[in-house]
Amino acid sequence: MRRTQLPSWAGLAAAATLAWPGPLAAQFSEPPEPAAYALQGVTVVRPDGTRQAGVNLVIRAGKIEAIGAVLAIPADAKLLEGDSLYVYPGIIDAQGEADYEFPEQEIDRSEVASWNPPRHVQGFMPHRRVVDYLEATGGDLADQRKEGVVAAAVHPSGRMMPGRGVLLVFRTDAETPEALVVQSTLGPLMTFQGASGVYPSSLFAVIAFYRQMFLDAAHHAAQQQAFDRNPGTLERPAWDPDMEVVREVMAAGTPVFFAADLARDIQRVLKLAREHGFRPIIVGGQEAWKVADELSAQNVPVLASLDFPKPKRWKPEKKKEEKEAEPEPEPGSNGAESQDEEAEGKELDAGALREKQELEDKYANAGRLAAAGVRFALTSGGGKAEIREGTRKAIEYGLKEDDALRAVSTTPATLLGLEPLVRLQAGSSATLLVTDGPLFDEDTKIRYTFVAGGLEEGKKESAGSGEEPSVDMTGSWEVTVDTGDETITAVMKVTQEGAKFEGTMETPFGEGKVQDGTVSGNAIEFAIVIGAGEESMRVEVRGTVEGENASGDGDAPDGSFTWTARRTSGPGGGIDR
Repeated sequence: MRRTQLPSWAGLAAAATLAWPGPLAAQFSEPPEPAAYALQGVTVVRPDGTRQAGVNLVIRAGKIEAIGAVLAIPADAKLLEGDSLYVYPGIIDAQGEADYEFPEQEIDRSEVASWNPPRHVQGFMPHRRVVDYLEATGGDLADQRKEGVVAAAVHPSGRMMPGRGVLLVFRTDAETPEALVVQSTLGPLMTFQGASGVYPSSLFAVIAFYRQMFLDAAHHAAQQQAFDRNPGTLERPAWDPDMEVVREVMAAGTPVFFAADLARDIQRVLKLAREHGFRPIIVGGQEAWKVADELSAQNVPVLASLDFPKPKRWKPEKKKEEKEAEPEPEPGSNGAESQDEEAEGKELDAGALREKQELEDKYANAGRLAAAGVRFALTSGGGKAEIREGTRKAIEYGLKEDDALRAVSTTPATLLGLEPLVRLQAGSSATLLVTDGPLFDEDTKIRYTFVAGGLEEGKKESAGSGEEPSVDMTGSWEVTVDTGDETITAVMKVTQEGAKFEGTMETPFGEGKVQDGTVSGNAIEFAIVIGAGEESMRVEVRGTVEGENASGDGDAPDGSFTWTARRTSGPGGGIDR
């Protein structure tokens, strides 16, 4: 088969020379991005669920340049491949994840009075901001983009009031954390989780603390107002960053993200909000359906987590394809008894029946909120769940697909002020998903994710089937790479543990790292990373191993290639040797 020509593997490996001076380093450059991208004959699904088939779409300079059924594809646009593709607004995770780390504060517990601890021991630090400790860059968020997530609100974790979150758009080209930020400061997170070993540690004490906190903030505001009226006769109140945040909350301008799952806890939040005039958004809300009427009456939104508990006693009925993939039980084993008891006509015991009802109520939560008219967004629960997978479960238990699409796009966009991000029209930000089927179908794969025009390709099919390794890659291999124009030889040394392997590859141009190696049966996948820092280049490699020989193909940024390899030392190709 004719391969796309790779002019020279030296162009691939030149990044390795950048650490040393010389003419080759000056010659290296990344392949240029296309001037534009184009999609042809796609089905566009807008946030309200309306569909339009046979649409052409052009993306240029971070925007949707044109979109329509009668639209010529520009000559300078790269046409993205795929049959029967769909275009959707991107997924916005209103309780998402990105790397940050608050600094640890040293605590000498022997010097802490349990009845009057400092605020950092209590967990009362609403002045802290995630943005000040954000570590993630665009490259760190690639896996989330591959799953369709284009933006996220990242809230702090911790007890009481651990701080304020940040709103990020997952740009592919963000080389610093700051380049991801679209809103540096969100409202504070509040919880009913008390302090550890000091006041307030119980639920009753936390509620009492919050009530006193609001009174103290009102008193602090009154002191400031009195000073402003009579600055010459009164002492200026000390600046209190925590109380300043509480005062903003009480003005009902800044929303509070209040973590609460149980119905009675949600009712406590609603009561506190009525008493002190703040604007809550429920985070988690797994029993929100039980108080849907109250939420609707107070117009309180819910960020409904899709981080469902795993069944322990109840064995849900497996789908047909899952049953067919299961191995036959060993003779004399009780494997058949682990199948769904209901499917076999057996009655569930009381514990399993209770767990089944509790889980099914959680699965049905979103559908019931939609039916009650409660505004809600579906979230990963802080990165703990895969949004599309969890949404499929909610759809299975009553959530309509159009409501599901709004819950992962329009509603979180509206709550977070990102409405322009979900518009699929000419002139809007090119932030969207391209799938090979309806977004929430189980077999649908995300082919491309665009964020402000930056392209992230979806997860590629694994070379193997996820089976146990039947070969051991450990050892040294002589590798021959055929680019179409020339042949390059290299030496690869790797070590395998379980189904994973890593190591190094010596080329005529320097040393590269072998990373992310996986073995499934006799099929292998790995990456070669050459260079360092911003100038590194990654090559994806696939193949199979037969005894002491291996072969396959690969993709580099500027072309494809084939390769063969022969083991020169090591344990041999068989996993049991």
